Amino acid sequence: MHRGHQKVIKSAVRFAKKIGVASLAITFDPHPQQMIVPERGLRLLTTLREREALFCQLGVDGVVVIKFNKRLQKLSYEGFVKKYLVGKLGVRRVFVGFDYAFGKGREGDVSHLKKLGKNYGFEVKVVPPVSADHHAIKSRMIREFISSGKFSKALRLLGHPYQIAGRVIKGSGRGREMGFPTANLKVDPHKLVPAQGVYVGKALGKKCVINIGARPTFGTDFTTVEFHLLNFSRDIRGKILKGVLTKRLRDELQFSDVEELKKQIRKDIARAKAL
Repeated sequence: MHRGHQKVIKSAVRFAKKIGVASLAITFDPHPQQMIVPERGLRLLTTLREREALFCQLGVDGVVVIKFNKRLQKLSYEGFVKKYLVGKLGVRRVFVGFDYAFGKGREGDVSHLKKLGKNYGFEVKVVPPVSADHHAIKSRMIREFISSGKFSKALRLLGHPYQIAGRVIKGSGRGREMGFPTANLKVDPHKLVPAQGVYVGKALGKKCVINIGARPTFGTDFTTVEFHLLNFSRDIRGKILKGVLTKRLRDELQFSDVEELKKQIRKDIARAKAL
């Protein structure tokens, strides 16, 4: 759901309002790449729930979620248009990006869609790309920036804060012992977790300092996602916590002792409050 996708959706919403019809966003679950090339281990920038929320924020009237399975994978591009766009939805106009491809083996492209539109009575609007640094914005670029810690660049291409959510689970309790209790999130295994480090964000209407990492000061070797909500004391264990990350403060560091770590956490909180 980067700025290029948003441009396509906003164009569709404006047109639908103009002619008095419903605007619908079509998405797939699971992501086609997860089934076609599972060995790539694709990590999602937005889960299905996050995508649905973003669609609604952009003003669509509904979201159509199509189950991606082996049968759909084998469906030709014309078969997809006949079954879904024409048969189920009765579309008047279809809005797509400049590099849209669909159908078995991605054999269908914009030119095929336009020809089918003439045959089945709908129009096709191709939305030009949104560029940044002289390149069309692509999800692949954003994944690379998020994974390598270039978080501000990723947000500039996304056009919205980075969402992350999960069920709050029992942690080690070290944050509470130090005076900085955290909500430990069990994140969707398919979600792209940003590079290890300390971030600023928001959850439950509160500013947060978020630590993503292995807590090297304590000698652990697995990545955790921990939200420290400022001025918050409720017990939310077992609940789903939805948060957004808005800025990366620093890399994860290893400290010589716990007191040094506490000093740094206080600095991180002060910076978060000042933002």
